[in-house]
Amino acid sequence: MENTDYLREAKILFASGQLEKSIDYFALAQEKGCDEMDLYLSRGAAEMALGSYRDAEKDFTRVLAEDGEHERAHYFRGVARAALGNYEEAISDLTFSLIRNNHRGIAHLLRGLAYAELGNDRDAALDFNTASAFSEAELESFNKLFGKMPNPFDNSKALLSKADAPWNNLLSKDAATMLSNLL
Repeated sequence: MENTDYLREAKILFASGQLEKSIDYFALAQEKGCDEMDLYLSRGAAEMALGSYRDAEKDFTRVLAEDGEHERAHYFRGVARAALGNYEEAISDLTFSLIRNNHRGIAHLLRGLAYAELGNDRDAALDFNTASAFSEAELESFNKLFGKMPNPFDNSKALLSKADAPWNNLLSKDAATMLSNLL
């Protein structure tokens, strides 16, 4: 097998849902000297899908050590950091990503959750409102790939269900319920 074949096979395994086996092939690709930027970004996504958020964060940080402007690496690392409960760091990464690609509804949702967990209702409301404007299909796709985050977003759940929440005049009841169901 050529060096690039290991990376290609790892990506195929990941796409077909064979996550643990894909991680093995990513390791083989790394041993064979494949492009590390692509490898770390792809392996990090597989690790997140397995719930290995610390390993994923490390891989995305490796990408950013080579290219600090890599938007997707910031986005994915922000997701991993939110899952780990590192909300301030998650906000920083997600903000970096959103400045470069404002069309990531999930980034708005996760940043809103992080703001809510830190008690910043105003910024959470703005991000929840923006996230609700994105398609339900995008939110469901994220949920299928990464599942429920391990840290319960207790503050966010409570805020979304509050009758006097600051975004009640921004979000419809259906939108708040949809966002809450992802938690």
